[in-house]
Amino acid sequence: MITRVYIDNFRCFSNFEVEPARINLLLGKNGAGKSSFVDVLQRIVSVAIDGREVGEVFSAQDLTRWDTRSEQRFEVDLRVAGDTYTYVLGLERGSDAGMILQHERVSCADRVLYRYQDGDVHLHHNNGSEGASFAFRGNRSFLAGIEERPETTSLMEFLTRLRAIRSYKLGPTQMESVSQEEQRRLRPDGSNFASWYRHLAQENAGGLADLFQHLADAIPGFKSISLKGAGKQGKTRDLVVQMKDKKQSYDIEFEALSDGQRALVVLYSLLLDITENPQTLILDEPENYVGISELQPWLQALDEALGDQSQLLLISHHPAGIDFLAPEHPLLFERSAASPVRVRRVDFDRDSGLEASAQIERGLLDGQ
Repeated sequence: MITRVYIDNFRCFSNFEVEPARINLLLGKNGAGKSSFVDVLQRIVSVAIDGREVGEVFSAQDLTRWDTRSEQRFEVDLRVAGDTYTYVLGLERGSDAGMILQHERVSCADRVLYRYQDGDVHLHHNNGSEGASFAFRGNRSFLAGIEERPETTSLMEFLTRLRAIRSYKLGPTQMESVSQEEQRRLRPDGSNFASWYRHLAQENAGGLADLFQHLADAIPGFKSISLKGAGKQGKTRDLVVQMKDKKQSYDIEFEALSDGQRALVVLYSLLLDITENPQTLILDEPENYVGISELQPWLQALDEALGDQSQLLLISHHPAGIDFLAPEHPLLFERSAASPVRVRRVDFDRDSGLEASAQIERGLLDGQ
């Protein structure tokens, strides 16, 4: 899981550091930096795992406005099987509007496993000793193309866990029923849910009964989900929801569900994925489109699905989300005009007789 994140010279982040726990509630007013914090983690995964060009992911426009430096630095510590891995990404302003790779490093304790510096990639063995070195253009990270070999197993363990950082802010209106192919990863907005569900159902067939039961409890009349052929030599599929009433059962296309129902289907499907694949799950306001009577049961199911191996960072403005997670690890993001973001752990007054959400609403937190 993520144990530390450092961000310097990115938007409103300057020399910023936070140490998340296993379950974290991210609090703060609009504009306090919560979504930008999540955005950084998404961008790091896009560079190091997806192999996207650095200049497409990071823009010089995101340099901190009041900072004259042209370099950015990001660090992420990940704990994997008792070991702490540190990833460092250093960028600098390019000749155009994009940023370019200045340096990059992966280490575990005192062992360097990979580094990029001065236009050269340096591959290290599991014990930290240096292996091959070669010139490499710094428009992308070489990490995205590394293959697993006996001498790189430690590095691959880190990359596997970095790949397991999943960040979502769902947009049900963008979700369609038609799937052209199976896709292994759900997009941050959930728009490719039909294609991702094809993969999820194949890999976790044994958990579908529990998923359907959760959805039956959450959506009146829900029965099950299926993928039906839609032509093109059987490659295209329609995601169909089976519903029932007192008289009959009937099918409707996934996109014909309400926005709230589509959001619930995706949220509960994420729980099945977490149960089978430990990950760091980052959710930005999952309560959007979902009513309070629907959010509370999902939060309880989420708590069970996380187990001991997964991690949660949840941004919420909803009383149900705040009050449910307030006893865990609430982190308050704060900033005033033209000043950097700071974050601190907050402790709610349990003797006040007020729920955590009510204390926030009334401005009763220290410094609020």
